[in-house]
Amino acid sequence: MADFQSQAMGLTGLTIDGSSTAPSRTEFSQFLNDGVIDVTSRCVRLRPQDIESFTRESSEQTSNGFNPGTRSIVSVIRESGTNNQWYPCAKKPIGLQYRVTDPESLHFASKYSPVYMITQNRNVHVYPEPSADGDDTFKVLYVNYSPEDSNGHALDHASTGIKWFPNDKVYLVVLYASIQSLMARITSLNSALPSDITLPTVPIVPTLTTTIINKAGLIAPTFVPPIMSVPDFGDTDNWISTEEDSEMLAARIQEIQTKIGEYSARMAEAQAQFNKENIEFQADLQITIQNAQIESAEDGTKLQKYGVEVQEYTAEVGSKVQEFTTSLQKDQADYQWTTAQYASLKAQYNEAFIAMAPPAPPQQPQQRVAQRRR
Repeated sequence: MADFQSQAMGLTGLTIDGSSTAPSRTEFSQFLNDGVIDVTSRCVRLRPQDIESFTRESSEQTSNGFNPGTRSIVSVIRESGTNNQWYPCAKKPIGLQYRVTDPESLHFASKYSPVYMITQNRNVHVYPEPSADGDDTFKVLYVNYSPEDSNGHALDHASTGIKWFPNDKVYLVVLYASIQSLMARITSLNSALPSDITLPTVPIVPTLTTTIINKAGLIAPTFVPPIMSVPDFGDTDNWISTEEDSEMLAARIQEIQTKIGEYSARMAEAQAQFNKENIEFQADLQITIQNAQIESAEDGTKLQKYGVEVQEYTAEVGSKVQEFTTSLQKDQADYQWTTAQYASLKAQYNEAFIAMAPPAPPQQPQQRVAQRRR
């Protein structure tokens, strides 16, 4: 069976390798662990009758204070003094801690009718108290929220199974980790988007000897790129991870795509304006060169050299803008594809839990009549 990393890469089309990718293997492993907890919580909430499928059994405890890491305890059992003779413990409030040890109390707990309590720190206490002497231990069966792989090792990218977890729900954990991986990729595109364009230095008008030539118009056009409004991916992540509002998320993604599209359009407008100003400048420059050649050969040579520098500057600006625009378009395409993948997998994940939800109870005849009357 392919490991979880390979399965996720197949679902997402992403590359997850080492620490240089988004997400990294470490992040992906954390997504798997988060997925186990999310799937477990949802399944137990929707189908309490399936809680045993997510149950883990502790080792035999010889003293009170065992902490399972959760308050979702399925049952507690205690030995009666005979090896492997287990009796179920009844749950009691912590306020009866003394009375369950008092032989004169109606709440007294015996080896054959033991009880358990949970303190504020989620520690389990059993009465009669367990002991290492003899067969008086207890075990706790609880919903597991400390994921491990099939071999009892830490759950990570190379795992192929999950311990104390139903096999038919493992795909949901991979799906969850894939969704979070796509979110990590979307967030990483924020830093990948070019925020500025590096432009060459504008050529300086040469100093001319003649005073007859009007040099007022000899100012080379300067390319001024638009200011990009950086998309707020952090806000997008809030709608995904915290609010879980699919409609607001879709609107947020559309807003970000619109921002990128608008910036690309403004960049094209800035390029067009620069080209227009350059055409006008070149025409003025040629007239100035001709006038200078009449007055001074040296000035004419300087202006011709200046004209070449301006042409080189213009060509370099065009190259930089083209490179920048191409990069922006690629990032935009990557973003759109990634968000589409995210939405698709997110829908599959949510639909799986919708299918688990118990059906709504049928309406009673009198309810239907009352509705028709309204």
